[in-house]
Amino acid sequence: MTKDIKNMNYYEIEPEDNTFTDIVADITHRCNMECKNCYLPNRLPPDMSLEKFKEFVKRVPVGPKHAQRMFRILGAEPTLHKDCLGFVKAVLDAGHKCIILTNGLRLSSESYVQKLLDVGLEHIYISMNGVDRDDWYTAIDDMPCATKKLKALKNVANKFKLDIGCILVKGVNDDAPLRMVNLMKEYDIKNVTLRFKNVGQLGRYMAEIPDNWSMEDLVSIVAKQFNLSEKYIWDFYKINHRYHGAPEVCGIEFPVDSSQDPKDPKFRYNGIWIKLTDWGTDNEVGIPDPGNTRRGRITQDWKLAPFYEHVKRNEGGY
Repeated sequence: MTKDIKNMNYYEIEPEDNTFTDIVADITHRCNMECKNCYLPNRLPPDMSLEKFKEFVKRVPVGPKHAQRMFRILGAEPTLHKDCLGFVKAVLDAGHKCIILTNGLRLSSESYVQKLLDVGLEHIYISMNGVDRDDWYTAIDDMPCATKKLKALKNVANKFKLDIGCILVKGVNDDAPLRMVNLMKEYDIKNVTLRFKNVGQLGRYMAEIPDNWSMEDLVSIVAKQFNLSEKYIWDFYKINHRYHGAPEVCGIEFPVDSSQDPKDPKFRYNGIWIKLTDWGTDNEVGIPDPGNTRRGRITQDWKLAPFYEHVKRNEGGY
């Protein structure tokens, strides 16, 4: 569905004036998969320059430890960039936090995982839309890759702060939440955030709005599979984000263990947590979470713009 991008609150700022807590760096448009849901399906733009990125990072102000910027190194598939490790090092050397968001295929190599540890990376996000089932991966990501994904999970288990992402596609992987939690227990992964979202109608996608799960659906699915009340989950709606310091209307984050006190710092993000995110575009602007002030994206001319707004304005291109 195409909507009027004039409704967007789009703007660009210099890195010195940065107001975003999450900064997205799409360091490459190349990928070793052709997933059916991809906000960045154009493979033609050149890789991001590491030298220019280093200059950019130095221009982003460094806040106190509790307010460090989180640089999200992604792409298409960031580990395909020949200088991927250099991007991580540049962020950490500048005093910021860093996370790599990856499909995980290259993490099936123990030696590559060791290189990430050696450069100082502490935080990894792996996409696992099919959990441990090749039929789900084939249906959603067009590749039977469960073996490599599970090898990657084994290689990173309890070595990094770990996030696992999973797109829930109606009628395909509806049972993924419970299956994913059981997988974490099988691999004895102590602390992890499992992120479930619906299909976002950006770039290439496999579900239109009428065929997509809503946030209400996501809450219902997870509540039933984890034997939680929907009220318990909704009670976490619109609480302040863990480092942004402001509530988010597109997400709900909560611990599976309902006996925990999530407001107690010693429990915050210990154990298995769930993040539900509404990536749907059923709003007047036609993008996920319009007006979000947490996520910024590095633009073609080395400025910063709101992430979703910039992706939509450059859809099919950068």
